[in-house]
Amino acid sequence: MTRPHDHEPRDAPSRRPDDLARRRAAVRRSLRAAVALGRARLRGAPGGRLGLAAAALISLGYGAMALVLRLDDGATSLDGLLGSAARGLAWAAAGPVALAAAHDRPAADRRDGIEALAAARGISRAALHGARSLAAMLEVARVVALPLAALSLLAALFSGSALLALRHLAFGAALALFGVVSGATLGGLAAASGRVAGARGRAVFLALILVPWALADLAGDSRWSIPGALGAFLTFAARSAGGPVG
Repeated sequence: MTRPHDHEPRDAPSRRPDDLARRRAAVRRSLRAAVALGRARLRGAPGGRLGLAAAALISLGYGAMALVLRLDDGATSLDGLLGSAARGLAWAAAGPVALAAAHDRPAADRRDGIEALAAARGISRAALHGARSLAAMLEVARVVALPLAALSLLAALFSGSALLALRHLAFGAALALFGVVSGATLGGLAAASGRVAGARGRAVFLALILVPWALADLAGDSRWSIPGALGAFLTFAARSAGGPVG
């Protein structure tokens, strides 16, 4: 006895909504894991370790200066000190991390089997490039924004008055935003340089940073370069928070 023909098409198991949702969730988890792995590999690179050490030294140095100023002058504004720390972190801490991100990370991932592992988990090469870029942005932002947030909290504690403490906290929020913008700009450019130029990625990254900066400075307006634009953003953010940058 034959079974009646089923006129209703049945979905393949792989096309059921719950299976698609599970697959998408698994891909999202894999992408988050790829970003976390990219960040860990950057932190373990020589440039990542140097940037983290520079961030720690700058934080300790400026924290000590804030304590000395508080003991000498009592209730005093530390906005200029915080602005100077922001500039130092953007160069001495963010620079080495960005250079590490620009040093042909795709080749290093292929050599260490990261690309094969990502492909086995359903992550395309393009998605892996995006994960590397996001990892570079987050790591650069981390060595700038977190120390600035900590220094701002310290400045608020040393303020001596509630009004000045609130001002330092507002200024600290502006500086943290500067750190995020620095991370997105420098980290994104570094990752793109490493992807496009390979082993010459660091040279390309430095050229994209320094050559326009020198030309813009000669033209009398450094804002047409990445360092100048970041400096202008820092000044704007500081003024928006009610504090000058020294």
